[in-house]
Amino acid sequence: MSEEAEEFDEFDSLDPLDVIRTMIASAISLGAPVYNTGDYRGCYEIYAATARMLNHIVDGAEEERELLRGALELTALEVDVNEQAWVMRRAFDTILGEETVEEEVEEPTPPTE
Repeated sequence: MSEEAEEFDEFDSLDPLDVIRTMIASAISLGAPVYNTGDYRGCYEIYAATARMLNHIVDGAEEERELLRGALELTALEVDVNEQAWVMRRAFDTILGEETVEEEVEEPTPPTE
C-alpha cells in the first residue's frame, strides 16, 4: 500500500447524526442501570467518555457536538456528581429528541399524631 493512500475511517460513510444518536443510546443503556444502583459517578463517567469520544471521532453534526461540549463544560463546574450525570443525560435526551424525566426523591412524611 502506498504512503499516499487515504486512510479509511469507518465513520466517513455514515451519517454523523446517526453515529451520535447510536452511541448515545448505547451509553444510556449502559449508564442508566449503573446510575440506578447508586453509582452516580460511574454513570457520569460513561456519559462523559461517550461525549468526549463523539467530539473526537465524528465530523459533522456540529450543533449536536456543540451541545455535548457545552454539557461537558457545565459538568466541569458542577461539584455534585448526581447533577453531573443529569447534565449529560439532559444533553443526550435533547439530541435524541426525547424529554428527560428525572425521578424525584420523595421526602418521608413525618408521622402525624
